Amino acid sequence: MPELPPFCKRVTTAPRFLGEPGVIWLSESATKVVARDDALASRLGLRIDVQRSLPDLLLVDLSPAEPLLVFVEVVATNGAITAERQRALQAIATDAGYQPGQVAFVSAFLDRDSAGYRKTASRLAWGSFAWFMSEPDRIMILREEAPIPGSLSNLLHIRRQ
Repeated sequence: MPELPPFCKRVTTAPRFLGEPGVIWLSESATKVVARDDALASRLGLRIDVQRSLPDLLLVDLSPAEPLLVFVEVVATNGAITAERQRALQAIATDAGYQPGQVAFVSAFLDRDSAGYRKTASRLAWGSFAWFMSEPDRIMILREEAPIPGSLSNLLHIRRQ
């Protein structure tokens, strides 16, 4: 796996969840653009338009046959991946020719007791993920449906795989 740039190590645990992570875009509230990799974005067919509502972090997993785009919102008080935000970010991926199965959405929080999580938890989009800095090796999946509706035993089986 290629070495992540130093700035990326400070803000993400991408190597825990992505086979071959790449950083396409990184911003923060104080600095609109902290880092961007236009060559990688171009290679992936993405057009990064700073006038568009971009996420805090846009990652890619280059290990699958078809790259996986990962839109990450870092939540202090607001800004989680809601259904509306998910649709807007999906449009960026769709414009570049990516199918829904090639896109993931992550809301990143300090911990499950943080004000940001408590304030936004009820609005997190189905089909997205929640990640907590206090539990870096775990990720919460907000599944849209069970494999067989109402079957907790099937969900437990999936969890153990």
